[in-house]
Amino acid sequence: MSLHRLLQAACLLGFFSLAACIVDDAFLDGKPCDDSGACAGGYFCLREACPDNPGYMCHVCRKAPPADGGMDGGDDDVDGGDGVDAGDQPADCNQQPPACKTIPDCQDTQPVCRDGSWVCETGYQTEEASCDGLDNDCDGDTDEGLVCTLAGDGQAGFQDGQGSAARFNRPRGLVPHPGGGLVVVDTGNHALRLVLGDGSVSTLAGTGSYGDNDGPALEATFNEPSGAAVDGGGDIYIADRLNNRIRLLAGDTVTTFAGTGFADYQDGPLDQARFALPGSLAVASDGTIFVADTGNNCIRKISGGQVSTFSGKCQVPGNRDGAAGDARFNGPSDILLLSDDLLIVSDESSHTLRQLSADGSVVTLAGTGSAGFADGDPLESQFRKPAGCAWDEIQARILTADSGNNRVRALVIGGQVTTLAGSGTTGSADGPAMLATFNLPSAVAALADGSLVVADTQNNLLRIVLP
Repeated sequence: MSLHRLLQAACLLGFFSLAACIVDDAFLDGKPCDDSGACAGGYFCLREACPDNPGYMCHVCRKAPPADGGMDGGDDDVDGGDGVDAGDQPADCNQQPPACKTIPDCQDTQPVCRDGSWVCETGYQTEEASCDGLDNDCDGDTDEGLVCTLAGDGQAGFQDGQGSAARFNRPRGLVPHPGGGLVVVDTGNHALRLVLGDGSVSTLAGTGSYGDNDGPALEATFNEPSGAAVDGGGDIYIADRLNNRIRLLAGDTVTTFAGTGFADYQDGPLDQARFALPGSLAVASDGTIFVADTGNNCIRKISGGQVSTFSGKCQVPGNRDGAAGDARFNGPSDILLLSDDLLIVSDESSHTLRQLSADGSVVTLAGTGSAGFADGDPLESQFRKPAGCAWDEIQARILTADSGNNRVRALVIGGQVTTLAGSGTTGSADGPAMLATFNLPSAVAALADGSLVVADTQNNLLRIVLP
């Protein structure tokens, strides 16, 4: 029994004189509550910072009653009502307080106990979680491991500018620009844009309106272009999807390189050949162009002024490996040149990644052929409409925007399929890579610093995955 309880009992039994039973407030105020949480009459058991043990909370007797305010079924302040009583706060802050530092100078500081939990009010984070350009976890790096917005504000529009001042309309293709930055195939704006590392966006070609006019780059028109490739001289070839043509941006001029404009299948001279919704292309070191002819379900080849069929049986969809003429594709949407004798194709409606050799023969590199989501062994992994592909030189892996799964995936040659970013939920949330959300991403590009840029198509954004 506590000392003040013994004194009270002695007074009641008459062991002491009245004067002796008048206990000084200074003696009782601030003394620990007894084991049952009780104090002498007129005193209340409150929870407050321990004076002799900084960082911990103690239960002590105080003359003032606890504050009233919230729904615990008791009337601890004896006012006839039920409220949250200061003495009944959660005991979570009895735990050892976490480390806390000031931001941005990363100096040690004390956390604050609020509502039963320790809070670091300086913005310090034990793991980086905010795309704010600060070193919030004081590890010497900024925004590491996060998905952040590089450019765009989420609204569909056609506007140059930096960061959120720029606007896109369903950006779909990404390819390195020979002068630095990335070429963005801005499908809904019928234009080619250029984005730099600081998020600055400018227009390379197109007016923002659809059409099929050749001419000066900023007067030329396209109709929902979806892919691009750059040759060794810095010229840019464009898969002008709804115009069923291959266009060329050389210097400041756009011309039609191949295709009649009619959606059909026909090999032959450049001005007589026909494509159907060409989705993407790749240029080899000798100038040979490979085209993912999406609507015709085959891979075409442009060389020596002629268009020919390189792999697959055009206009016959399917999912079959084999020799060039025996192989079948189903909506091939992107094509990646790993070397002059090795191509990777995103076979979107087969939900697979396919590998093509120099003779056009095809093997499945990853995916089961059924839509789904699974990492692991390549031929047991699953995708859902994989779109744009890219080569990550630093990590020696193939990247793909797994559009239907709202994720960015990777395949190490001879290794496993893994997920690099995206929770799988549709959204536009920045944050830690595996918690971030996308909306039908359709292209990805690897930067020299290890970052990845993602064309987040239906969000009208360019996102960046930071290493």
